[in-house]
Amino acid sequence: MRLLVNEAQFSSVSEILSSASKEIERLNEPLLLLCLPTLSSSFSMAAIESSLVDNGITYRRKFSIESPDNSPWIKIIDDDSDITSLETNPFRLTISTLIVDGLISHKGEPRKGPLTSVSQSHALSQLISPNGQRTRRLRPWLISGNWINSAMDNTYDPIYSALRDFLLDDGLIKVVPLPEVPEPNVSEYEWIDENTLHAISSRWISLDLEGKARVLSNLVRGSLIKSKPSTSRLEEIVWHCVLAPGWSTDLAGQISSARLYWNENSSNIASSKVIDKLIRDGMI
Repeated sequence: MRLLVNEAQFSSVSEILSSASKEIERLNEPLLLLCLPTLSSSFSMAAIESSLVDNGITYRRKFSIESPDNSPWIKIIDDDSDITSLETNPFRLTISTLIVDGLISHKGEPRKGPLTSVSQSHALSQLISPNGQRTRRLRPWLISGNWINSAMDNTYDPIYSALRDFLLDDGLIKVVPLPEVPEPNVSEYEWIDENTLHAISSRWISLDLEGKARVLSNLVRGSLIKSKPSTSRLEEIVWHCVLAPGWSTDLAGQISSARLYWNENSSNIASSKVIDKLIRDGMI
């Protein structure tokens, strides 16, 4: 089994996360998990909590980033604070998004991207519970933090691509074009006509490669006059939909559904519902 912390993208935090997982194993009091009730933090917390549940480690969740004096805690910081750090006695782990090298271009230049708090939380959860059922089932959400990060709206995100390839190689996901998603959720994309998409899906199998490219180009034509989505995000929305076993809706569509929790509930309740559902079902 490949460990995320051994991947090049995690080199700046691998020692911190490895040490943190060992400290967590030695704790003799409940672990406090701190975050603000946001979508990104919910995805981070779900990953960590799944591993704690799998390993029977006692914890409690608090929607705050005010640090208590004595309790051992893990704190998720939503913004790009560029701080991931570990203290001991008492145990204190802070995780935030870092900008790291994603890959090397053909000219030998490093391409940087966000190593999000979500992806770092998944790396930690894998160390805490390498064989945990909930932990592994939730791992396709590893790239959810990169999906909602603004980097993909500006340029190509090499970290997203590298982590998606990691999931593919591990057999945890498959990548398909939008018409092959059984129950697509395109409610956030007003430039996609759902009736047209349904018609395309119904005859998709009969089209050759050129025909598929043509109908998808026509489907997203309305996006070309808008500033968003970016070309890189558009490609992921239409051609590279992420599906895991048992999913009928792709990752991007599920993230769109998760956002609705904040429209219908207070932020604390919304975040709790998303975390609990991911731990329980592995999907939204």
